[in-house]
Amino acid sequence: MKKNKSLFYFVLAALFFSCKPSQRLMTSWVNPERPDKKYTTVFVAAILQRSDIKYAIEDDLGAAAKARGFKVVKGYEIFPPNFNKDNMRDKAVALKAIRDRGCDVILSVAVIDLKSETHYVSGSSYSPYVGYGGYGGYGAYGPGFYGYYSYWSPTFYDPGYYTTDKTYFIEANAFDAETEAIIWSVQSKAMNPSDVEKTSKEYTELLFGQFDKERKKQK
Repeated sequence: MKKNKSLFYFVLAALFFSCKPSQRLMTSWVNPERPDKKYTTVFVAAILQRSDIKYAIEDDLGAAAKARGFKVVKGYEIFPPNFNKDNMRDKAVALKAIRDRGCDVILSVAVIDLKSETHYVSGSSYSPYVGYGGYGGYGAYGPGFYGYYSYWSPTFYDPGYYTTDKTYFIEANAFDAETEAIIWSVQSKAMNPSDVEKTSKEYTELLFGQFDKERKKQK
């Protein structure tokens, strides 16, 4: 009975930890010398190479901003899909394109670092033996060696394996579109993101959850 209870608690703990969020906020900073104005229109720019992730994040961040009363202009609505550091337009031209759409604040999101760690997860050896006769008596697993082997072998040894964890460090910055002064900055990290849609929505919830907290403090 004790072994069954131990197994139950182990499974319960594994399920609990597997449900932990894959993204976590690290730091948040609000510029105490930010311009004293009310922002109404935000330009959302995901500075990423992969278009599918860029579009997903800009769409989700834009929807979250609209839900909070902002007008929104998304990066892919102004700049081409291949807009990056290699073919970036002149600074004045880029800023003019943003300002001409009525944007008074710029929200940028970028992956600033990637850390990969490969480690070995050791196996385990155990036996659920509970005394002579086993579970249900000696004949529970059938006669002979084969019956014995096929019944118990799956429980004797769990081999180890190698796994690689990838941690993405993400930075979001809000700039005043007129002065270019930074007014808000948030750093977070994502562990082993896989699904683009899920990752984007999780990040949006994390970022705007912090935004809501900061805004309450200012009132």
